[in-house]
Amino acid sequence: MSGGIQILEEVFPDREFPAGLKDLLSTIPISRPDLLKASPARLVPPFSLPGLEEMLGLLTEDLRAGRVLTVLPGDSPDGPAAISLLHRIFKPHRKSIRPGGDPDRGEGPTLEFEARSGLLYRSGDRVLNLPPDGPGGGRYSAAGLVFKLGQGQQLTAEKGFGRRYVAFDLETTGKDPLRDEIIEIGAIRISEGHLGEEFSALVKPSRPLPRLITEITGINDRDLENAPPLEEVLPEFLDFVGEDTLVAHNIEFDYAFLKRAARKILKQRLSNETFCTLVAARARMPGQSHRLGAVAEALGIELKDWHRATADARAAAEIFLRFQEEDNAPKRFDYFRKTVVRACLGALLARVPINGDNAVFFRHGWESLLGEYRAGERYFRRHPGTGEKIDRRLPADLNSWWRKKRGRAVYRLVERVSG
Repeated sequence: MSGGIQILEEVFPDREFPAGLKDLLSTIPISRPDLLKASPARLVPPFSLPGLEEMLGLLTEDLRAGRVLTVLPGDSPDGPAAISLLHRIFKPHRKSIRPGGDPDRGEGPTLEFEARSGLLYRSGDRVLNLPPDGPGGGRYSAAGLVFKLGQGQQLTAEKGFGRRYVAFDLETTGKDPLRDEIIEIGAIRISEGHLGEEFSALVKPSRPLPRLITEITGINDRDLENAPPLEEVLPEFLDFVGEDTLVAHNIEFDYAFLKRAARKILKQRLSNETFCTLVAARARMPGQSHRLGAVAEALGIELKDWHRATADARAAAEIFLRFQEEDNAPKRFDYFRKTVVRACLGALLARVPINGDNAVFFRHGWESLLGEYRAGERYFRRHPGTGEKIDRRLPADLNSWWRKKRGRAVYRLVERVSG
C-alpha cells in the first residue's frame, strides 16, 4: 500500500481534490488493487468478525427492552460518524441512544469507541468487545464497526436467517426408488449464506451396476467393491443432516430414494423441510434448459465432475445461494447505499488503511463525501467562526436531509482531525 492521493486521482479522474483533503489523504495508506476491485459483493461477512453476533444480540435486546444506551466517544476521531450510523441503523430506538454526559442516562448500557480496542459494550455485569482488526491486516474505524453491526442486523431481518440447510445429491442405479439403489451420497452444509462442512460417501449396491450408469457417472463396480453398504452410510448421513432443510436439484427424485431407504433400513419417517432448485429455476429462468448444468452455466457457476454426488450437491448449493441473494439483494443494497458514505467518512477520519472493506467504503462513498465536504467548505467561507456551535450537533447534522447541514458537519470533522 502507498500514500493515497495519487491512487484516488487515478480511480476518480476529473475530480479536483480540495487542499484540506489532500493533506489528510497523503497520510493514509491505500491498496490500489483492493480499491480497483472494490464491490459491495466483496464485503466481509459481518458474522465472521469475532464478537459481533453476541454484541449485536445484546445491544438489540437492550434497546427493545427500552433501556437507554449511552454512547461514549472515547478516543476515536470518528465518534460522531459512528453515532450518526447508530441512529440510522437503530432508527426506531434513536431517542434511546444518547451521547455520554447526558444527566438522564442512569445506569443503563454503554457503548464506547476506542481506537485500539474497537467497540466496548457494557450491560449489567457483561462486557463485550468488537475488535477493530479485520481480515488480511485490515483495520476498521469505529464507524466501520458500527456499519458491520448494521450489516449483521440487516442479515438477521432477512427471510430464513438462522435456518440451516443441507444441499445433497444422490447417484443411483436407476430412476425407481422401489427397485433401484443408492450408490453415492454427496452433501454440503449451508449456514448464514456460506458453504460449510461436506459429506461424501460411496455405497456398495447389492448387484452390479448397469452400463448406462457407469457411462453417466463414471462410477464402476471396482470403485464400489470396498465401499460400505447403505446400512452403514445412511445413519451417518442422517446424523449429518439432522433437522436442517434439504436442498436439491429435482428434490422429488432424491428425496424419494432417501425416504424409502430411511423407512426400510431405519424404520424412520423423514420430515425435513425441502427446497427444490429445479422448481425455483423454472420460475426464475424461463425459456432455457433447467438441467443442473445449464442452470449453473447460466449463473456463472463452475460445475466439475457433473453426475457425481458431491459436485452436484455443491452446484445445487451455489444455485440456492444465488437465488437467496437475488431475493435479498435489494434490501442489502439499500442499506449499503444509505450508510456507505458515513463508513467512508469514518475510515478517513480514523486514518485506517484503505484496503478490504474500507476500500469498498471509499470506492462507493467517496464521491458523495467529496460533494458534502465542498458544500461545507463553501458554508464556512461565508460563516467563519461558527464551528464550535456546529460541533454540538454533529451526529444529527450528518443524518440531515439537508445537504448543507451534512456538508458543514463533514467539513468540521475533517478540519478537527487535520489540526
